[in-house]
Amino acid sequence: MVMLAFPLRADPSLALSGGEGDNAERYGLGVGWQQDWRSLAGGRLDIGVDLDGSRWRLDGDHLTQLSVVPSLVYEGGQGGLRPLAYAGVGPAWINQSRLGSRELSSRLQFNSRAGLGLMMGRHSLALEAWHLSNGGLKKPNDGLTSWGVSYRYRFD
Repeated sequence: MVMLAFPLRADPSLALSGGEGDNAERYGLGVGWQQDWRSLAGGRLDIGVDLDGSRWRLDGDHLTQLSVVPSLVYEGGQGGLRPLAYAGVGPAWINQSRLGSRELSSRLQFNSRAGLGLMMGRHSLALEAWHLSNGGLKKPNDGLTSWGVSYRYRFD
């Protein structure tokens, strides 16, 4: 119930991302919400949630991922070019449990991500790491890791 009400009070955003790792490519599109939480070290620490979809490709095989990822977001300073850092983990669903030779074993996965970047006004650009894994719930658990870039536009 709390997760459903969260977007009603938070600032919305649109995100595009892409990356590569474990010989796979990943492209993503998502929406997010971010709520002010508290001041920290000259900036602010916010809580957020992202709803997104990604398409992974490996050796001609494709996998679709849908995720809900709660996160902590740090935005430094006021105005101009500001530092940005974020990290989160949440549940993910994938349409198949195999991608190329990688065995993920179950359709229930966990998507963890972290990024460092810069913000200017409503725009942000970050270098990020994504990891998709079933958290050891079922073996084998090859997982997928992607290193890439994300762009976000906030509508606040």
